[in-house]
Amino acid sequence: MDVYVANTRVRLKDSDLLGEGGEARVFHWKDRAVKIFHPVDPANAPEARVRAVKLEKLSLFPTGLPANVLGPLELVKDQRGDVIGFVMQALSDVEDAGRLAQRKFRENSISNDVVMTMFRELEQTVRSLHARQVIVGDLNDGNVLVQPGSQRVFLIDADSMQFSGMSCAVGHERFLDPRLYGVDLSNRPCFDEGTDWYAFAVMLFSSLLYVHPFGGTHAKLNTMLRRAEARHPVMRDDVVLPRVAASWKTLSDDALHWFSQTFEKDVREAPTKPVLQQSWSTCSCGVTHARPVCPVCHTLGPLATKPAVRVKGRCTAKILFETSGRVLAASMQGGVKYVFEEQGVVRREDGAVVLNRPLLPQERIGLAGASTWVVSSRGAMDRHEHGKLVERAQTGVRASEPTFATATAVTYRTENEWLIEQGTGTRVGQVLEGQTWLWTGERLGLGFYRAGGVTVAFLLRSGRAGVKQLSGIRWTGRVISADAVFDARHGLLSVTAEVNGKDVVHRWLISEDGAVVGTSVGGRSGHAALLGGRVVIGSDDGLLAMKLDSGVLVEAACFADTQPFVSAQDELLPQSDGSLVVVTSKELVQLSLS
Repeated sequence: MDVYVANTRVRLKDSDLLGEGGEARVFHWKDRAVKIFHPVDPANAPEARVRAVKLEKLSLFPTGLPANVLGPLELVKDQRGDVIGFVMQALSDVEDAGRLAQRKFRENSISNDVVMTMFRELEQTVRSLHARQVIVGDLNDGNVLVQPGSQRVFLIDADSMQFSGMSCAVGHERFLDPRLYGVDLSNRPCFDEGTDWYAFAVMLFSSLLYVHPFGGTHAKLNTMLRRAEARHPVMRDDVVLPRVAASWKTLSDDALHWFSQTFEKDVREAPTKPVLQQSWSTCSCGVTHARPVCPVCHTLGPLATKPAVRVKGRCTAKILFETSGRVLAASMQGGVKYVFEEQGVVRREDGAVVLNRPLLPQERIGLAGASTWVVSSRGAMDRHEHGKLVERAQTGVRASEPTFATATAVTYRTENEWLIEQGTGTRVGQVLEGQTWLWTGERLGLGFYRAGGVTVAFLLRSGRAGVKQLSGIRWTGRVISADAVFDARHGLLSVTAEVNGKDVVHRWLISEDGAVVGTSVGGRSGHAALLGGRVVIGSDDGLLAMKLDSGVLVEAACFADTQPFVSAQDELLPQSDGSLVVVTSKELVQLSLS
């Protein structure tokens, strides 16, 4: 694609893509990022109106905003001279703020004190915008980027903000003020300072407690939106917290008061200084809190312990492994293999040392039999075995995520638009560098790349050259997350995409010959497992079994007895006896149903 910046022709290639959403694509160019809007059908009056407002905003964008607000630096035009996008600052080593609400990513790596440092910067940024009569509007954890190393915060999608009487046309439902439910946001400016502080409160609450303020489960108010409408947050005793969540009782009195006023009383005020200056400590029992006395030990007593085997109804939960540190990765490779970090040392399941230091936030782990790959956000791959560094390689990177996949006998990486099997050096197939998502099991693997709204998905078969392109894998919107799991003869690809402010989960069940045998659109999010072609989803309500009904994956049963032992954030590893291993940030728990 050829575009023009300051009358200079610039060629943008799909391999330069940094990201793609429902509204635009973002490319890397020199030391900048270039946002190019998708074409709009003039016959679609609502879309055309929103786009016209967007382009007018670019010409009127306010100057003098905080440096961490990534607004337009220069306009981008097509060869006819029409504005089609803009140039902005490029960032590296950043994560969506949504990662702060993922316990496995955060625990023993990014402390609550670091989180508060970043939210103090975000609070100052929002205040500065308000002082310039700019409302963020669609303030959500995908539009806020964080650099954990520097503890910096950045706001993107600045062109969507509300200013100069022009509206912000969309708001993500998880962060949208309930007072705006059902309101047409594109008609007129609907957001105000209070709606920004509501979204800020949702993000902070989720980041500290690993649960949305209207998350959990309730007997009568069965969705997050219904609980938000009823102003019924997780601080109520009749809401069951997800297993992964930290208790709201760990918050300071000032924070509890502010959150309660925000979520129950519709008070829309900026957080007070005591809320942002909460002081955190970790008790000897392992609970991190901002209270004078640990709320857990104070209640349970210092001698309380968790039994190794717990039973509820038909469900038996057996602890296979537990750590005071954190579980970094786990996989089913001829048995459960895992990597954990404890007291600043990274170890394998047999106690063998992988690293004599903590894992860095920008590093990822891959398990390959007795080997452990440590892969950086720049694509550097180090293979460790029996405590020694035995191999080094390099792979491509999608945004800040290195592209690689590992199993017992196979490791895949990318190089110059080729998918490489590291052990043999075989070029397996061509991919799109910087845009490829990749997973593998013991026999099968799955991947996809996406450019210009077109998705190319493919199947891998261990020990066989070539990739098989898959038909019928398509969706719209910005990819929030994606994952794939496998059994001996099937793969399940799951993609969550944001469409008009809503997260939509898509799933495809794929056979070993590349046929899509089942699909679903919508439904609950959560990690999945495959057992002989049967799909099981982890949710905050417990394990969900899905079944095929005329090619559609539908929810068949919810095993409520498993609810205390699993959440939507937990990974699931199936065992040959039909049981499942639930992988949390602290333990591996085997679940069996009688």
